[in-house]
Amino acid sequence: MAKQIVLAETMGYCWGVRRTLEIIQRASGLDRPVATIGDVIHNPQTVERLRANGVETATSIDDAAMRGFERVSITAHGAGPERTDDARRRGLEMIDTTCPLVTKVQRLGQKLVREGYFLIVYGDAPHPEVRGIMGWAGTTRAIAAKHVHELPWSAARGDDAFPDDVQPPRKLAIVSQTTKNVNEFMAFAQEVVALAAGKGGEVRICNTICQPTAERQNALHKLAEEVDAIIVVGGRKSSNTTRLAEVGRSYGIPSYHIERAEEIDDDWLTNIERVGITAGASTPDDVIISVIDALQIRGYASPDVSVWSEALMEAPAY
Repeated sequence: MAKQIVLAETMGYCWGVRRTLEIIQRASGLDRPVATIGDVIHNPQTVERLRANGVETATSIDDAAMRGFERVSITAHGAGPERTDDARRRGLEMIDTTCPLVTKVQRLGQKLVREGYFLIVYGDAPHPEVRGIMGWAGTTRAIAAKHVHELPWSAARGDDAFPDDVQPPRKLAIVSQTTKNVNEFMAFAQEVVALAAGKGGEVRICNTICQPTAERQNALHKLAEEVDAIIVVGGRKSSNTTRLAEVGRSYGIPSYHIERAEEIDDDWLTNIERVGITAGASTPDDVIISVIDALQIRGYASPDVSVWSEALMEAPAY
């Protein structure tokens, strides 16, 4: 049987990323350069291309101001309200490219805290999206965690109940970073319920994992049933891309996360007849195509791109 490439039915840029890039592309220009506070999306090739069009990356508002930028941008991952306030104090123009699905979580978190809930944000505490949600909710009434034992009122660990003298807040609400795994989020939420509800508390669970993330994970599940190995294409800083590689491995399929086609290791392909390709929501189409080309050079037949071609043809040239 000829060696084959199988593409995930859903992969690559999501509509939120395309929207972000359209906004920043319209705002860019060497005559009026823009500084994004952090990477506009977590993809190195895109960041490199935008830099050529006058879009630089700064570490903070202070960094951008010191470097002489008059315009700054919130990235697709969002930020807390303090960032816009800081830019205004500096007299800088602020461009907001936050994904609307992230904005929705920010507003929901703020609303839940106003309603008296203590907010648990399921996600990676250092990630800019999580920091932004926390900023809108208020850090005194919110915490980011990925495991129950990270919660501050849990002196116990694992499956132990809260000690009698350590009480969780009476009202708890849980939201998720938009790019997390649905099953892992629900498992975490169930642990919180098991620990807190026994104390007579109220736990509200809000599944805020975005549809594009869920669609890519579902497509990966189908892909894993058809292939011997999976190559996941996307930036190493990208949470949803990293998650795809982890999910692929959880299915027992060798899964390799790469940023560029040059990273493909021929040893990965030993005795592999069918290799699957998927990509995170911030991965440009041409980077995916370069991986397909690299596999074809290694003797793999051209894949059926019909399930992906519509999105491919509509791809903006970033």
